Amino acid sequence: MEVKKVFYPVEDLKDGVICLKLDHTCEAQPEKQWLPAYYFAICLTDGTKIGRCDLRIGHNAKTYIGGNIGYGIDVPFRGHHYAARACALLFRQAEKHRMEYVIITCDPDNRASARTCELAGGRYLETAPIPEDNEMYARGKRQVMVWRFDLTAPEMLEGEHIRLRRAKETDWESMLKNVWGDEAVFQWMLYAPTRTGEEARERCRRSREYQKDHPAWFIALKDTDEAIGLCGMRETEKGNIEETGICIGTGYQGRGYGKEVLALLLETAFQRLGAEDFRYGCFQDNGKSRKLAEHFGFQYEKTYALTRPWDGSVKSIDSFVLSRERYLGR
Repeated sequence: MEVKKVFYPVEDLKDGVICLKLDHTCEAQPEKQWLPAYYFAICLTDGTKIGRCDLRIGHNAKTYIGGNIGYGIDVPFRGHHYAARACALLFRQAEKHRMEYVIITCDPDNRASARTCELAGGRYLETAPIPEDNEMYARGKRQVMVWRFDLTAPEMLEGEHIRLRRAKETDWESMLKNVWGDEAVFQWMLYAPTRTGEEARERCRRSREYQKDHPAWFIALKDTDEAIGLCGMRETEKGNIEETGICIGTGYQGRGYGKEVLALLLETAFQRLGAEDFRYGCFQDNGKSRKLAEHFGFQYEKTYALTRPWDGSVKSIDSFVLSRERYLGR
C-alpha cells in the first residue's frame, strides 16, 4: 500500500485525559530504511509531561521488528494505562495516512508493554527472532513479541451461524421480505418501512455506498447467505463507538443471532478499532434488546427522548456503555 509521505495536523490528538504534543518530525531516510516519523511528548491535560511516544508511517522489514509505534511512560505516572491511551491517539494519526494497520513490538519479558498492547486492542502474531543486521540485535536483544492493530473495519465477520458482510446488489429481495417490509420490525426502528421492490433496490444501493466507508454490514445466514438483517456502528472522533444498531427480521428472532452479532461488533470495536468505550442504545420498552445489553455486561448510562422522523412519535431511548477494561474482564 502506498502511503503519502507528508505530515498532517496533530491538534486533535487528545482524549480528555491526555494529549500528544508534537516535538518534531523526521523525513524518510531510505538508505537506513527509516520511514517518516512523528515524535511526541505525552502530557496530561494540565500540560504535565508524563512520557513520550512516536509513530512511523508505512511498513517495511524494520517496522515488523521495531514496530510503527514506540512509547514510554515516566515512572511516577505508570499504572494508569496512559500508554494505551497514547496508542489510541496515534492510531488516529495513522488513519490520516490511510494506513490499514500498525505494528507494535515489545520485549517478551516486558509484561507491562504486552499488557498495553492488549488494552490497546492488539492481536498477537508471534514472537519473532531479531535479524543480526538489526540495530536491536547489536544492543543484545534477540526476540520481540509482534502485535498487529487493524485500523479499518473488516469486509466480513463470521459467527457460528451468521456472517456480517457488505451488501450485495441482489440482496434487495431478501431484505424486503425479511426486514425492510416487515412492519413488526419497525416498531423498534427510527426509519420508515420499505414497501416496494423499487424502494428496496434503492435502499440496497444506498446501503452498498454507505458500507464502503463505514463499519456497517448486512446480517446473513452462513448456510444460505440469505440476508436477514443489518447492523452497524458509528465511531466518534475519539475513536469510541457512540451508537450501535442491530436489526433482525422477526422471522429470525429468538435464535441467538442477536448475541452472535453483538459479540462480533464488540470484538471488532475493541480488538480491531481500538475503542475505549462502546455504547449501545435501545427503545426503553424493548425488553429483548435490554437483555442483550445485560448479557454482555453493559452498564446503564442514561435515558433520553428521540423523535422518530418518519412518524413523529417520541421514543425513550436507554443508553448502555461497556468499557474496554470491563470487556476484557480484568
